[in-house]
Amino acid sequence: MKKIYKSKVELAILLPVAVVLVGAEAYMLFNQVWFAAVLIALVSLFLFYIYMKTGYELTSDEKLKIRSGFLYNKEIYVKSIKKVRHARDNMASPALSLDRLEIQYNRYDRVLISPDHETEFISRLKEVNPRILVD
Repeated sequence: MKKIYKSKVELAILLPVAVVLVGAEAYMLFNQVWFAAVLIALVSLFLFYIYMKTGYELTSDEKLKIRSGFLYNKEIYVKSIKKVRHARDNMASPALSLDRLEIQYNRYDRVLISPDHETEFISRLKEVNPRILVD
């Protein structure tokens, strides 16, 4: 059952950040401000790394692994998930889009994620735990 879902990407967030970073990098290189150019390049690489390493994995041992680079790493037992609902929330979370799913698990815990192929993702969760409420 192991399946990995990448995070959706919100272009309305990605494009302005990319334009600012590329513009700032070009400006610093043109003006030969090497320290700032290196710093901007490192920030850009870090953001690219987060972009590439944000995803959600449904494992064969019935866990949902949520990763966002080395900053966020959580495992949730699918059997502990109570409810999944759509949310457009700008709260900090391991999601690269504002079109998110809020997963409520255990008693009071919740996490916001943005898997691509949402319908398939929810179906896979319900295969493991048919008691999940989908809102």
